[in-house]
Amino acid sequence: RGRAGVTVVLGLDGGGTKTHVVIADESGALLGAATGGASNWEDVGLEGAASAVRSVALEALEAAGLEPGALAASVLGMAGNDWPSDRERLGAIPSALGLGGSSEVVNDAFVALRAGANRPWGIAVVAGSGAVAAGRNAADEEFRTLGLGSTMGDFGSAFDIADEGIRAVAEAHTGLGPQTVLTERYRTALGRVSVEDLLEHVSRDAPAMAHLAIAVLEAAEEGDGAARAIAERAGTALGAAAGLVARTLRMQSESFEVVLAGGVLRAGCRTLELALKKELRRSAPQAFPVRLEVPPVVGAALRALENVGETPGGTEHLRLSMETMQALHYGFV
Repeated sequence: RGRAGVTVVLGLDGGGTKTHVVIADESGALLGAATGGASNWEDVGLEGAASAVRSVALEALEAAGLEPGALAASVLGMAGNDWPSDRERLGAIPSALGLGGSSEVVNDAFVALRAGANRPWGIAVVAGSGAVAAGRNAADEEFRTLGLGSTMGDFGSAFDIADEGIRAVAEAHTGLGPQTVLTERYRTALGRVSVEDLLEHVSRDAPAMAHLAIAVLEAAEEGDGAARAIAERAGTALGAAAGLVARTLRMQSESFEVVLAGGVLRAGCRTLELALKKELRRSAPQAFPVRLEVPPVVGAALRALENVGETPGGTEHLRLSMETMQALHYGFV
């Protein structure tokens, strides 16, 4: 416990671009917050991840006027935490920091779930640079898909959608598929002089294209047939992943939130979302999708409170969400 018997916890959300940390108490009050660099150990190495976590955690604790040992619990949601060996290597990070109380290191999809759900259970579908579905039931059992790309069964990321877009351009060029507005949009976005130049560039130079997923989703909304087919495939795949999680956790007949997170799902492509919902209804007809509107790190703090027997409700959830959004300038231009 922290000051005067108040339960104080640390929540962390660490990914491939940034790391957020919040310090909060059981009332949902934000005591300190900080933002740091990337902490996905697969990108920056284990030492780099540990250094990033240490820096941002100590900054947040300093803002709260607390020592690490004053914490009742901490939850670290970290990208790259995919296998039992990852939990072992990443579990050493909070220990090295000397954080007080219990520490739990989970895959970052689970903190996104808790941030968006009104209760400690439900399902999260995250589609951004990667794609994954993760769930937790009322018995605290958890399951998630591998989240390691389409080769291992998770389709629907920005990379997948952009790759399918260039396939549509190539098929339009050869005559195998219909003409599509994606030809001109990809050509312009990648600064090529012709469709032949575009396809040669992609085949030989392998340029980064994930950002072009938005162009595909926009074209789908405008009615382009090839783009609509891609958006529908992605939505169906993401809905099927959520359905798999629901069946595995025996949640098919329950009413729960499906938290939609990540840049692909924030894009608001109705074609994709309708396909996702249609497929989801096949396995969990009472589930209802909600878009994640608050920082995932909120979920890490709520989970930490629950790990020590606190029961944060809607009031605490809302307070922590609003104060964290303001502190991190989340959603502001």
